[in-house]
Amino acid sequence: MDLIRCPYCGGRADFKDSFFHRIDGDEIIDALLGCQCCYFAVVSGIAVMTIEGAAEAARDLIEHGKGDDARRVLLGIDPDTAQRLEDPAVTYRDAVHLLGASFESGYFLYRFSDPTFLVADAVARSLAATVPDGGRAIDLCGGSGHLTRTLDRVSGGRVVLMDLSFVKLWLARRFTVPGCQAVCADAHSPLPFASSAFCLAICNDAFHYVWTKTLFAREMLRLIDRDGAAAITHVHNAEQWNPSAGNPLPPCGYKNLFENVDVRLFGERGLLKDVLDGHVNLARNDGSDAIEGDPSLTVVAGRRPEIFVDRPLESVSGVQGRLAINPLYGLQVGDSQVRLCLRFPSPDYEEEYRACRLYLPEALTIERATLSDLETGVRSPQIDDLLRRRVVLDLPLHYS
Repeated sequence: MDLIRCPYCGGRADFKDSFFHRIDGDEIIDALLGCQCCYFAVVSGIAVMTIEGAAEAARDLIEHGKGDDARRVLLGIDPDTAQRLEDPAVTYRDAVHLLGASFESGYFLYRFSDPTFLVADAVARSLAATVPDGGRAIDLCGGSGHLTRTLDRVSGGRVVLMDLSFVKLWLARRFTVPGCQAVCADAHSPLPFASSAFCLAICNDAFHYVWTKTLFAREMLRLIDRDGAAAITHVHNAEQWNPSAGNPLPPCGYKNLFENVDVRLFGERGLLKDVLDGHVNLARNDGSDAIEGDPSLTVVAGRRPEIFVDRPLESVSGVQGRLAINPLYGLQVGDSQVRLCLRFPSPDYEEEYRACRLYLPEALTIERATLSDLETGVRSPQIDDLLRRRVVLDLPLHYS
């Protein structure tokens, strides 16, 4: 609650315990928050810091003690789908398919191994290594929390996820980063957080869809303290064609958004090559040809030289969720061997993320015993090798 501010008046939004509320331990599940100008709803543990659209109806339902109805209104689904979606046996894969084609299930389900995520994950890990112990991170426009999961691990759980889509936040809290702190808010408005509340602010694969870019960039800098860093990863380049362009800027436009800090642009192709070589180089200055010719860019801003270094990517110890075969692979199980074949969910996905062929083999054969070890949680050198090659992934529990 110390972090939350009203996006309209800037005042603190405090918990109103005189109204209906549900609390589990120290977590607010359903409640109303109030500032100097209006009330906001907390629904299923998600602070809804807007008063527009379905948020108003949800706020009224919370006021009348109807938390489940408020959740379903914000999810925007019919009662039958809601009942199926809320089944405890449902996985993330099931959920995104239930939500329909408009939810971009082919994008989100396979997120953990696509090339844009590999770069964003590496940049996030590199920048987090410069953050003082105990520093908070925020994933802005973070969808259903794939990069939030990285930030949750490297920040020791001190991470906030913000997105305008309530259903994506709900999926994040249920599957991707269970119980994470989530805030539903509009990136086109002032961000509903206290100044200097974070050490690291990242926006991945979303900035090109925001119209109020100057406001958003300035808000990112407002949210971080003087030692902090801000990064916009996988932002589209207006100088190059993109199948889902949004309203991108040319490279100089992105650089001009940030003032009074050191700001550097990197071509995503170069960063992906870094990642595949085991490091991420934020110390280099990519030439104009490399930047202008790359369809996607990364922008990093901050005041400390420690941010802009060439850092090796250290192997992540331990398993965050469970090890499983990459969902992009189809399996043909034989008596003693298993054949894995790379299968893209659609031609559009294959075209947009074709760079994953740089590191994912088209096909390979593993021993049936290796698959059995994987399914029972036994770690072996063969599994470690598949993990390094991203054929095996550390996926959230109940993901697929």
